[in-house]
Amino acid sequence: MAARKGHFLQEGAFFDEAFFNVSPREAMNIDPQHRILLETVVDALDDAGYKEVQEGGEIGWNKSTMGVFIGSATDSYQNNLASEPIDAFFCPGTIRGFAGGRISHYFGWQGPAVVYDTACSSSLVAVHSACQSLLLHECDAAVAGAANMLTSPEMYLGLSKGYFISNTGGCRTFDESADGYCRAEGVSVVVLKRLEDALQDNDKIQAVIVASGINQSGPSESLTTPHSSTQAALFAANCKRAGISPLAVRAVEAHGTGT
Repeated sequence: MAARKGHFLQEGAFFDEAFFNVSPREAMNIDPQHRILLETVVDALDDAGYKEVQEGGEIGWNKSTMGVFIGSATDSYQNNLASEPIDAFFCPGTIRGFAGGRISHYFGWQGPAVVYDTACSSSLVAVHSACQSLLLHECDAAVAGAANMLTSPEMYLGLSKGYFISNTGGCRTFDESADGYCRAEGVSVVVLKRLEDALQDNDKIQAVIVASGINQSGPSESLTTPHSSTQAALFAANCKRAGISPLAVRAVEAHGTGT
């Protein structure tokens, strides 16, 4: 394996199972990605001004209309658990769908709970889907996000063999010296509401999503190669949807490979 660089969370394996009413045996079987998502949802709600536990057990939103939208592209923790005897907690601890279902179950929410896998765009697709669900009034508030934890070496080895990963450990996007991207661990969760509802509820508003959209680079030369004109069409459609000129865009966040 040529690529030996990565960006790792120092305490990614730790989990306060007692806080979430989970037994130590069950916690050991829960994918660390699911664990850190659950913890970060608590932080996100707290940051949004809604305490995780309030008198009467409520969190400040109608539980029947709270949605969960999670991006999850890997489930390599199954490989770790497979080296030990499999028990009853293996399936609910590792199936990707439970990354969102466990969150809804803990809080008692009844809105949509969906997990998306679109590889590197999974988190943004989750946010887009949450926005669509809010616009359709399928839910009145939502948490959306994703986590990535590198728990087994198989994916690292395969990506290294395919020359996807930087041997020098950095992403020099749009630079002629770029030699791939660097894999990393991380987690991010945002709390979303329709703007008019957030204003009415006097919520702390960090940002406003004015438009979003998704498509696929189907005409590309290979499965893993982007298609520039397809991506340009998506950017143009989003600007039109948002009612802004492309020249008004002041910052762009790109994938480590430049897409």
